[in-house]
Amino acid sequence: MSKGQSLRESWSKSVTMSAEVFVSYARTDRERVVELVERMRSAGIGVWVDEGGIHGASLWGQEIVDAIDACKVMVLMISDSSITSDNVVKELSIASEEKKPILPVYLQRSQLPKSMRYQLAGIQHIEFFEGQEDEAFQSMLVSLSRLGVSAGETETKQDPPPEIVPEDQSTATNAPVSPGRKSSLVTALLALAVIGLVLALILRPDKSTETLKGQNAEIEKNEATPVKPSKTSIVVLPFRNIGPKEQESFLADGMHEEIDAMLSMTPYLKVKNASGIKTTELDPKLIGESLKVDAVLMGTVRQSAGQLRVIVKLVDAETQDNIWASTFDKRESDVFDVQKEIAQKVVAGLKLELGQGQEDQLSNRQTKNLEAYNLFIQGRKMWNTRTREGMRDSIAKFELALAKDPNFALAHVGIADAYNQLVKYGHSPPKVSYPKAREELKKALELNENLAEVHASIGWIYLDFDWDWDAAEKSLRKAISIDPNNPEARRWISHLYMIQGKVSDAIYEIDKGIELVPNSANMLTSKSLCLVQSDIKSQIDLIMEGIRKDPAFVISYADLAKKLAKTNEFEKALQVIADGEKLYPGMYEVEKAYVLASMGRKEEAANLLAEILSKKENEIVHLPFIADAYYKLGEMDLALAYFEEAIEEKHPDTPFLYIECDWFELFENTKFKELCGRMNLPPKTKQ
Repeated sequence: MSKGQSLRESWSKSVTMSAEVFVSYARTDRERVVELVERMRSAGIGVWVDEGGIHGASLWGQEIVDAIDACKVMVLMISDSSITSDNVVKELSIASEEKKPILPVYLQRSQLPKSMRYQLAGIQHIEFFEGQEDEAFQSMLVSLSRLGVSAGETETKQDPPPEIVPEDQSTATNAPVSPGRKSSLVTALLALAVIGLVLALILRPDKSTETLKGQNAEIEKNEATPVKPSKTSIVVLPFRNIGPKEQESFLADGMHEEIDAMLSMTPYLKVKNASGIKTTELDPKLIGESLKVDAVLMGTVRQSAGQLRVIVKLVDAETQDNIWASTFDKRESDVFDVQKEIAQKVVAGLKLELGQGQEDQLSNRQTKNLEAYNLFIQGRKMWNTRTREGMRDSIAKFELALAKDPNFALAHVGIADAYNQLVKYGHSPPKVSYPKAREELKKALELNENLAEVHASIGWIYLDFDWDWDAAEKSLRKAISIDPNNPEARRWISHLYMIQGKVSDAIYEIDKGIELVPNSANMLTSKSLCLVQSDIKSQIDLIMEGIRKDPAFVISYADLAKKLAKTNEFEKALQVIADGEKLYPGMYEVEKAYVLASMGRKEEAANLLAEILSKKENEIVHLPFIADAYYKLGEMDLALAYFEEAIEEKHPDTPFLYIECDWFELFENTKFKELCGRMNLPPKTKQ
């Protein structure tokens, strides 16, 4: 063994003992990984990374195990290359067995294999995508700090002695410094010092958020103390109305929704949906464990004679200790200031900071007119029923809100969303309601272009009505950039990516949505759509899980029945339809025809389809699914005819027929190809 090799091994062991972070990566990603490692070291983080080609040699083994054992956190670089690397999988397994915290850093959107999915389930990750490296790196610093990794010290102790010259300079990115490079080392160290000073200034707490009026003493910090986030996920529970029982309080209903929306715009904070929580009196620890959040915000509202009392507390989900608690005694008209102050105190209490421009967004989201606000909250409650009557009545409430405040942008969004969902649930023709929704969103955009809800709804119209895929992606990405915690934008963009055949991107986005709304049958059913090209059993399991969590979600029964028919479980499929019919009579006739056709009961299926079509003049029928049922009957001309009519009518289910289309006998048909082209999509092919 040469002297240089011996010294190199000694240096490597000293690095292993001192490094707090172990970086696991695939060799093909080496260039980007080295860049990130250098940034981490410049920030004073001790990093162990295979820079000498251990993965490519027979030395893989003890040195890797020792490095993982000595580290505090494994940073796992996710890419299409790393998820297929045997060595990366081994390193992940070792870290999991050692119960080491793991921070996944995605270099690109990649679908995790089963060999990794279990270890990484429920773990928050960083998106180190090209073009957003700076923001992602700051997020990494926050996450590593939360996991106990210290930053701020330079790591000159990890540099090998200058006299050592590596025998293989091509593979040693941490190469020892030769005498001729001493001056560049001095320059680099000076640069590190400057970077450290800049980071200290960037991470210094904002005095305005640390000294809010009435904030508890334990949150007060010296201005020079760096802000390190203590919590990065939260759920806002519905506020309880404890006023007179005969007086319904819409302020209590809106308090939770608006604070939730405000917090969703905070960088590095994941705001999970509370729809799965049936009561606000549950143990915060149980809520935290159920939703995998660090903190729980809960409160009560009392209204009386124009006065308002709001009692609110932020609770540590693990210890159940109050991070802070406050009482607000205000006039009813001060409700908007109360909401804003609560949101600011939550952010400060979690030791986070408001994002750029977020202060203005908090001030400009809502109306200042209490009557308009109450009407808006009433409209949202009606809209959430998803019934024809509820959604139509919600439009009247939103219009009344606009009569009270013509500059209330969210009321225009409310009207647009009502029209959008009237179409989606089969209560209004697309060519009637979608143009109305577009006009309302145009008005909302003129009033406030920084509302995520506006851009998300515009994206939905581009997706579901215009079939303008590029415009849809642009609008939905804009919504997500304003509010990364917007679950609908995540779900809708997953649909877009599935239509375009970008399966990995679709799964990535829907998984983000499920993280935010883990008990949503809508989210789980949407994910089953993302698996249409793979395991149908996994699709069935997801839909059934959704039904267990929300038996009232109408679409689940239709999708499950068709999936069961594809696996020849016909009796189960018919039972699912019967179960759905108990909740929504008459909603699943087309799916029943599809199942009957799949069973070979063609006469019954044909008669049922004829009966459905006889109502077409007076009712909206699901043309894409009728086309699908006729294909199952072997009636190819009728299948194409109703597919064409669905396209002409801009039926909202048409893109979903395209995603799941298994019309293999027609894939080479000229008419079928032409119809796909009219949707701005390529012809379908066998996968």
